[in-house]
Amino acid sequence: MLCMRHRRFHSLRSQSGQSLIEFALLFPVLFLLVANVVNFGAFCFAWITVTDAARSGAEYMMLAGASVNGPSAPTGAQVRTLVTNDVVALPNRSSLQVSVCTNNNTVVTCSGTPTFTPPVDPENTTAPGKYVLASVRVTYTYRPLIPLWDFPLLGVHATLPPTTIHREAQVRMLQ
Repeated sequence: MLCMRHRRFHSLRSQSGQSLIEFALLFPVLFLLVANVVNFGAFCFAWITVTDAARSGAEYMMLAGASVNGPSAPTGAQVRTLVTNDVVALPNRSSLQVSVCTNNNTVVTCSGTPTFTPPVDPENTTAPGKYVLASVRVTYTYRPLIPLWDFPLLGVHATLPPTTIHREAQVRMLQ
């Protein structure tokens, strides 16, 4: 009888040691998986936030001068303020760059950094003066919430590397 109890106790001790070793081997993989899920979720959140900010800036430009005797079209500084307020939930907001351009039949006006030339609309060149093409470009540098080790020379990253997100929205403003 004593021998039977001794065997059971010895068997339980060896199983608990085996469980501890399995946990020690799987914990780094589980941690890596959780860290990547968090970082990928934060990247998707940043992507959607930057996209929505560019759209809301372009919409603000379009709607401000849309009604008769309504307010005048906003300045580039007002659009940049609106976009900056839209991305207030993002970390690393200091990397945000907003550029606002209008193209009125090849007369391009830009404000913000970096400046860019919006594409020429072929419809507006055939019937000039109908509308103004307005563009809002937002650039943001995403940094992972949980940074892990990198081997950039080998092209190996344990999680998402810092990435630049560019989003642009264009609208036609009626004259």
